[in-house]
Amino acid sequence: RLERLAGLNLYIQPLGLEADAAMDDAWLRLTEQEKGEPVVLNVLGRKLAIPRAARGVARLSFDQLCGAALGTADYLALARTFHTLLIDRIPRMGPERRDEARRFTLLIDTLYDEGVKLVCSAEAAPFELYVEGDHAHAFKRAASRLVEMQSADYARDMARAGETASSR
Repeated sequence: RLERLAGLNLYIQPLGLEADAAMDDAWLRLTEQEKGEPVVLNVLGRKLAIPRAARGVARLSFDQLCGAALGTADYLALARTFHTLLIDRIPRMGPERRDEARRFTLLIDTLYDEGVKLVCSAEAAPFELYVEGDHAHAFKRAASRLVEMQSADYARDMARAGETASSR
């Protein structure tokens, strides 16, 4: 898995046709499939639809992950089902999108804590995604984690942790 991430741009910006193409290329490289299959996760008696999944990789848009009323249990289910997540089209958010920013913070914290690898496309650099509004201070921690998740050290450490867990 780690070899497939090597050399891959994990944080693609700005948004546009080139970013969309880079995300498609990342999906193909990680899954060796054009489309993948939809998956439904059962979370606390509810269904969480994942539109594209293959080989332990899931692909969702920011709106599907943070525009909907999802929470910790949903993000934990994702993190414990998939080793890698692709998130398309993370927007720059202002105070009017504080709920989405709060969910995104929770999502990144969960993925980070669970050691999930991340590839995403975004409108701006991590620290520029949400600079003012409720919870902007907490978002800075998530932005810092988002930067760390793009590092080769993070991917290598998470791959080692996965090998250790699977050998138990």
